[in-house]
Amino acid sequence: MNRKRIICILLILSFIFSGCSTKEEENITYRDATPHIYEPVASQEMVLGNEKVTIDISNTSQGYVMVNYTGDNPKVKIRITNPNEGDPYTYDKHEGYETFPLTGGNGTYQIQVYENVSDTKYTTLYSSTFDVTLENEFLPYLYPSQYVNYNADSDVVALGVELASTATSDLDVVSHVYEYLTQNIKYDDDKADQVKDGDLKGYVPNIDEILKKKTGICFDYAALMATMLRTQDIPTRLQIGYALTKDNNNQGIYHAWVSVYLDEIGWVDGLIQFDGHSWKMMDPTFAAESNSTSTRDFISNENNYQTKYNY
Repeated sequence: MNRKRIICILLILSFIFSGCSTKEEENITYRDATPHIYEPVASQEMVLGNEKVTIDISNTSQGYVMVNYTGDNPKVKIRITNPNEGDPYTYDKHEGYETFPLTGGNGTYQIQVYENVSDTKYTTLYSSTFDVTLENEFLPYLYPSQYVNYNADSDVVALGVELASTATSDLDVVSHVYEYLTQNIKYDDDKADQVKDGDLKGYVPNIDEILKKKTGICFDYAALMATMLRTQDIPTRLQIGYALTKDNNNQGIYHAWVSVYLDEIGWVDGLIQFDGHSWKMMDPTFAAESNSTSTRDFISNENNYQTKYNY
C-alpha cells in the first residue's frame, strides 16, 4: 500500500470518528443555564413603621420583607419571630433597604426593631405583627437576602452560569458548584479567629469579594453556593447551626452549610452528593479543608449537624 493511500485512509477514519463524536455530543441535552434573578422590591404598597423605620410588607407572598432605617443610631437590630415556634431571627441592620426572608411558612410573624442604648443594651423602637401566605414554599429560598446578597451583575452569578452550562440536570449543577468551591476556595483561619473573638460582629458575606480572594469561612462557602444555585432556579437554604465534631469533644461548633430542593427527591437536609449508589450529606467547608476518610464520613452523616436557623 503506497503512502498516499495510507494518508487517505487515515483521513477517512479521522472524519468517521470525529463525526461519531460530534453526533454523540449532539445527543446530550444540557439544561438551560440562563440565570433567573428574583429581584426584591420595596414597592411601599403596604408598610409598617414610624418616623425612623420603614418595614415594607408589600411582597410577603414572595417570602420576604424589606426594612429601611433612617435614624442616626449606629447600632440597630431587626428581630423576626416566625409563626412556627423557635428562637427568633436577629439581624444587625445595615445601610439602606435590606431584604429579610420569611422562612417560617404561612402564618403570623412578629417584627421588632431595636436601637442601641449602651454596650449590649437595646430599646424597642418599633414592634408589630403581619400575616403571610406564600405563593409557594420555595420563594424564600430563591430570592436574595441580607445573608445571600447578590444581583444580576454579581460575578458569582456569572460563575454559576459558567458552571451550569455543561450540566444536564439540577443535580449536575449542584455537583459542579460543589466541586468548584471545594477545589478553589481555601478556608480562612484568620477570619474565623476574628469572628470567634468578636472582631467581626454583624459580619455578612460579600460574595464577589470572597470569590476574588478565593478564601472564606463556612458562612462564605454557604453564601457562595446558595447564590449560584438560587440563580439557577434551584431552591437553596443557607442553614446555620452546630456541627458536632470529635475534635471538639463532641461539643457543637457554630457552623453554616446549605440544603437544596431537587424535584426527584424533594428537600435534602444538608448539602448532598450522589456517588452513583446513594445520597450523602456533603459540606463544602469541611470538604475543602480535608480530603481524609474521617472527614468524608463526618460530612456524610446528617446526625452530626443540628440546624438552628434557615435563611
